[in-house]
Formats: sequence, structure tokens, C-alpha cells
Amino acid sequence: MVDHRDVRVFRSKRPADGPARAVQVARSSLPCSTVAGNPCSPLGVALAVIRRTFRLVLCAALLVTVADGCSLGGNHAETDVIPTTRETESAPKAVVPGRREGLILFWKESPWPSIWSVRPDGSQLGWAYRTHQNAKRPTLSPDRKWIAFDGAAPGKAPLTDFDIEIVRRDGTGLKTLTRSQQWDIDAQWSPNGTLLSFSRFPPHQVEEGDSVIWTVRHDGSGLRRLVRGFGARWSPDGKQLVFAAPTVGSEGDLFVMNADGSGRRLLLATPEAKQAAAWAPDGKEILFTRFDRSGGADVFVMDAEGTQVRRLTEPGAANIAGAWSPNGSEILFTRGPPGNAELLVMDADGSHERTISDDRFRGYEPSWR
Repeated sequence: MVDHRDVRVFRSKRPADGPARAVQVARSSLPCSTVAGNPCSPLGVALAVIRRTFRLVLCAALLVTVADGCSLGGNHAETDVIPTTRETESAPKAVVPGRREGLILFWKESPWPSIWSVRPDGSQLGWAYRTHQNAKRPTLSPDRKWIAFDGAAPGKAPLTDFDIEIVRRDGTGLKTLTRSQQWDIDAQWSPNGTLLSFSRFPPHQVEEGDSVIWTVRHDGSGLRRLVRGFGARWSPDGKQLVFAAPTVGSEGDLFVMNADGSGRRLLLATPEAKQAAAWAPDGKEILFTRFDRSGGADVFVMDAEGTQVRRLTEPGAANIAGAWSPNGSEILFTRGPPGNAELLVMDADGSHERTISDDRFRGYEPSWR
């Protein structure tokens, strides 16, 4: 999505669900292959540049704190001095306060991985949920009463585990929905608010791990395994999920399936790794990120059938797709190196880019509802 924030990619040599396809797994928000504080192991694979970009986001997203280092990045406490806009371009204009709808949630690591909120016009920046446990990848429920996120449940040391949790917007009623020896991340509400999808994978095993998409009811019951893959996003009618999964020809192709895991079909196959971000509110388009061989990433959209693929951002930076605005007229995304990303919005056609965060804060993996 994901820290150095996370872009998750792992490799699996098992066949995908169903007999004859060797699917692995990709997505922007997985963990480092070691415990926090230890260096990440070398990738040692083809398409090293793409994987380097993935890994930077990945390590950041799950394990890294300000004092932790990764073999691809060094001390993340130093990332604040890295510029976040392309040097060849002028910085985007700041968002002018006005009447924009919805609320943007995101997470940032200072003083610890925690959840923040800001209005789409850049106003009312503040803590959305205070906890000394790690809390990442927040999403607001359809009724706007609950925040879902992943983090270490109460009683566990921060950054030692990732479970799916929900909490009321006033900080009360914390519930842990999943408890397992695996790492559960990237919770996404179904349109009617009854289910959450998430990705589960073995802890500390980014390269060898097999990510699997699951769903669970908002009360923690009805845990259900769907398919191998990562980063599932609901269609507006709640009947389908778009997700990423590595294949023989790509580090991450985009697929769609029914909400119960059946009917999986390929939407978009290219050599570049991709990760799904969001379905447009009207259901006609899908927002996603594509990672290029130079180590950058760009925001793309395509029709819901996998056609009419368009790039919305210019090459030369790490542009990671975030979300559509509630009315579908704007797109939220981040730009910058892992750990130092700024939040921006642009019109749905890629024009009129402007910054929300400006120079006031940095964040990652924003959602908008």
C-alpha cells in the first residue's frame, strides 16, 4: 500500500489454489524476514531493482521503528532529510482549505507506529488512536464508527506480532479479531461493514512465505480462508475482491474473485509488479500501483475488466496509490522514499496534483472515507 512503509512481496514456490498455476504472492505491505532490529536478508533474486523498492516499503511497514535498520536502507531515523518531491519538478501546490468530504486515516512512526487523521483539505491533523502498541494500515468502517488496523494485541510486545483489531473512533471498545501464530495485516471493510478481508503470512518470512487472503466477521467470528494472494480490495457492491498474486511471468499480477474466494480470474498481467489499491465508488475502475525496473512506482487506473490502463503520475519517484475520494472525483496517494512519504491528492484523471501533508508531517498507507 504499507516504515519504510511497506510494499509487500513474498515468494512462494507452491502452486496457487487450484491445480495448475504456480502463483506466488505480492503486495505492498509485508514484513521483513527477520525480527525488528536485525538486518534484512539479501533478496538474491531476479528483478532486483523492483524487489529493492518492494523490500524498502515492506520492511518499513511491518517491523521497522525509528531506531531499526534494514540492509537496504540503514538507519530510518535519518529519512526525514530525504527530499520527497522530484528535483526536476516544482513541488505540488498545497491544498487550499475548503469543503472536501470524508476523513483520511494514515499511520506514521513518530513517536511510535500509530494512527493519525486529517481532513482532505489538510486541516484538523491529529491522533486518531493513541496506543503504545504498533498500529498500522487504518481503515474507517462504512458507518464511520470503527477503525480497523493491524498491530500487536494487548499483552504482546510492540512489533512482535500483527493481528487484526478494531476500535471505536473515540478510542474505546478495542477488539482483537484474529489471534494466531501468523501475521495478519491490511484489514479492509466490506461495503456493508459485516466482514473484513486481510492478508495472512508466516512471521519473519517475506521471501519464502505464502500470503493468503482471509475474511473475518466484525465480531471475530466466521474466519474464512479464500485464496493465495495479497492486498484484497472490495468492489462497491461487496460481491468481488481484486488482489495481487505473483505468477510465473510477473512479481505481481492483478486478479479478481468472488467474495467467497471462487471464480478467480486474471485481470492484468505485465512483467512489472503491481498491487491493488481501491475500486472506484461507481465500480467502473480500479486504482493500483505499478513498480518499474528503475526502482520507482506510479499510480495507475484501469477499467474494472482490466482494460484501458492509464498512468496518472509521472515517472521518477515512488508514487504509491492510496484511495479514491468518497465521490470518486479525486485520488489519494503518497510520494517519497519509505519512511518519508508525503500525502497528496489529484483529480481522477491525474491532473491538478496538490499536497495535503505539505511540510507538516509524513505518513503512509492512507485511506479515505
